[in-house]
Amino acid sequence: MKRLGTVLHAIDNLLIVRADKTLDLGTLNPNSMIVTKTLRKLGKVKELFGPEQNPYISVKLLNDIKGPEIAKLKNERVYLA
Repeated sequence: MKRLGTVLHAIDNLLIVRADKTLDLGTLNPNSMIVTKTLRKLGKVKELFGPEQNPYISVKLLNDIKGPEIAKLKNERVYLA
């Protein structure tokens, strides 16, 4: 399990994550599974964007993640499964 980054925003069924400085972007593939520290599956990587030194990652959430749970994800660390 590798640390992906920290959740900045949660919009409908999409998370915006600031990539961790230690993340090797070469290991990041579209559709990589993203989990919480308790190994709860959240969704899959959709897109990598932003500056090369400080990139952002959009994560498409799974359908079973609902509003209250999405709101609690803000400022939480997420991981590559």
